[in-house]
Formats: sequence, structure tokens, C-alpha cells
Amino acid sequence: MFWRKNKKKKHAVDFFRNKTIDYSRYIRDYYVENDFAYISCHVNDMKEIIDRYSVKDYEDMNPRFISFIEDNAEHIPSEYPIVLKITGHAFSEEEQETIIESVNDYYNMKLGTVQEDLADNFRLSMMLLAGGIICLALYVYLRDIVSSNVFLIIPTWFMFEEFINIFWLDRSDIYQEQMNYAQLSSMKIIFQEHFVDDYINEEAEEEIIKEIFDE
Repeated sequence: MFWRKNKKKKHAVDFFRNKTIDYSRYIRDYYVENDFAYISCHVNDMKEIIDRYSVKDYEDMNPRFISFIEDNAEHIPSEYPIVLKITGHAFSEEEQETIIESVNDYYNMKLGTVQEDLADNFRLSMMLLAGGIICLALYVYLRDIVSSNVFLIIPTWFMFEEFINIFWLDRSDIYQEQMNYAQLSSMKIIFQEHFVDDYINEEAEEEIIKEIFDE
């Protein structure tokens, strides 16, 4: 009996350890249709999108609304433009314009911040590279003059290592973040009072593609 229980437990552990899914197919089935990715959300009023403490013409986003969008968007491959469907409430034209402008402003600000991060990353990387080259040059120059110049090896090694970490590894992450925010800042927002599981037609697709990539 004891042996059978252990065998069942081992079988369960092996099953869970080795279980896999076709993640890319799952994402395509869940989000993607006709070369667009769709995120649908249900809201009851404006306060669920725009922060309740915002003032007119200086609207800020409700963090929970942003969290919902980004939790879904993180699964969407970068090559798909996003269509955000907001359902559940009949927004006026003015409210719709406010929402669209606020969402675009939010993600454009995020994109701008990441672009600044890229610039800072490049400046710091070049400073580290220059410092490493100078230390290496001093080490080579002084090795025949000074009996012990090992004190230059540590800063040289440190600067080159930090250059690799910052310029290659950190910069790659920042580039990915930039692409994510560029995708979100370009998403098309449409409104439905009642959710309908439909997709934009071919003519509208062409207009949206032109709107996104020719902006």
C-alpha cells in the first residue's frame, strides 16, 4: 500500500514537471485575429478608467485599469497591433475623446521615459568603456616602468564588466520595454456599450494600420 502511494505521488510529480502547452498557439487563439491582437475590458463608468482624483484636461489613468491592460498586453507578441475594446457603458463622444487622449498620453509619457533611459544607458556605457580603455592603457604603459601596477587591474576589470552588463544586458531589457510601450501607445481604442465578440472588418483594418504606422 505504501509503495503504491509513493508510486502515485512520483507519477504526479513527473506529470506536473513535464507538462507543457503550445503557448504561442494558445496566445494566438485567445488574443489574435486577422493580424490584430484584441484586449476587451468591461467598465461601469468613467472613474474606472480615469483616476477619480484627476481634474478636467489633466486626466490621469486609474492604476487598476492600466494594470488590466498591461497584464494582458504582456502576453501579446510585439508584431501585433493592439485593439482595445472598452465595453459596459455608453460613453459620450467627449468622454470617448478624453479616454483615448488620456490613454495615448499615458503611454507616450512611458515611451518617452524609456527613451530617456536608453540615452542614459548609452552615456553611462560610453563612460565605463572610456574609463576601462584608459585604465588598460595606463596598465600597459606602466607595466615596464612601475614594479607593481596591479591596482589598475581591478578598476579595468570592473569597468569592462559593467560596460558589458549595462550596454548589452540592461540595454536589451530597455529596448524590449520601449517596444512594449510603443505598441501600447499605438493601440486603437473602440467602444461598445454591450460586449460583442466581433472583429474589425478588412477595410477598417487597413485604416487602422495606416493610422498606426503613418502617424
